[in-house]
Amino acid sequence: MLPRELYLSAPGNDTALWCSVSYTDQKLKREEIHRTSGESDAYHNFQRRVSRDNGKTWSDLQMLPDVTSQLEGGGIVNYPGGYHFDPVLGNSYQMKMRRIWPGMEIYTFNWGGHAHPFNDHVFVIENDEKEVLLRYENGPVFDQENPFDPEFCASNCAYFGVAMDFASDGTAYFPIVCHTAKDDTAHTSGGIVLMRRDPASGEWLTSNQQYLSPERTSRGLLEPDVAVLKNGNILTVARGNDTPACPGRKWFSLSTDGGETLSPVEEFRYDDGSSFYSPSSIHCFQRSSKNGKLYWLANITPEPPEGSGPRYPLYIAEIDETNVAVRKDSLIEVDVRGDDEPNVLQLSNFSVIENRETLDIEIYLTRLGEDPEHFWHAPVYRYSFSPA
Repeated sequence: MLPRELYLSAPGNDTALWCSVSYTDQKLKREEIHRTSGESDAYHNFQRRVSRDNGKTWSDLQMLPDVTSQLEGGGIVNYPGGYHFDPVLGNSYQMKMRRIWPGMEIYTFNWGGHAHPFNDHVFVIENDEKEVLLRYENGPVFDQENPFDPEFCASNCAYFGVAMDFASDGTAYFPIVCHTAKDDTAHTSGGIVLMRRDPASGEWLTSNQQYLSPERTSRGLLEPDVAVLKNGNILTVARGNDTPACPGRKWFSLSTDGGETLSPVEEFRYDDGSSFYSPSSIHCFQRSSKNGKLYWLANITPEPPEGSGPRYPLYIAEIDETNVAVRKDSLIEVDVRGDDEPNVLQLSNFSVIENRETLDIEIYLTRLGEDPEHFWHAPVYRYSFSPA
């Protein structure tokens, strides 16, 4: 198990603290976004702090403006995502998801069998200036003067991917969850589509959409991450939920033509061809600048999971880029549930960064549920992995 150190204390017995970390330039400038929660998927108090010396010293926390807005006709929440810096062209990209509550039933969409009275759209902010709506189908762009436009709310509905990756020519790749079904077997909440930014034109282009049937994942495909492989192919991996016919797995799709086409979705496996169990939880890729290897962080369980849990243990493993699989002999435990810790412990929803000075992979994790008396009393811990 990797060494664990307390990084940020929980603000109260019934409040969890979450921390997202990213570099915002090609040097040592870091940004952290802090937020709190006291119930599932309900985040508050978005704050930001900046370090210009790689985390040695930090600015004071500042409240993020315009995260929530209550307007005539509905409400808007702008969820800030992390920064991604392109080392080829020198561009910076920040992800943002805009959730809109128009307050009218015609805008609801189905997510996991439940209707939700809101819609989500994913944006990219380029070089801290230009905001671009990621569009995988025809539809209007966002209009500040008409934010609840029915045509906008009904098209290009999407949810965040995990992170962005870059090809050697500067092409940026970002997978998102598309909510528009193309046939009766698909989930409106669970398709994946790979967006790519053309380095010549600056235009964001879209791949085809890929889905899984409800018999294989009960809530579709969620929270995809992407990695550009050494041979130039683009790997996208997404989480899925278990069903009576299929235990919890992670699922992958491959593009061999520069992101224009995603292959049909397949089960993500070990390099010996065997299966592993994984709950419906977040995961991410991180390529090491030290040894060039591609690593993957994910919850892998010894028994079939039920829905989103258990979310332990948490592993880091190498990816076999030739066979597009997880190297079984490379598994390293990041963290596990202690014998005296509750079964509801969650080792997920982490933020990962490669330290640009040490080249260690740093993991920032909120250990939700570690306090048996207060489930939401959860601080942030930091783990450090040194690639060989």
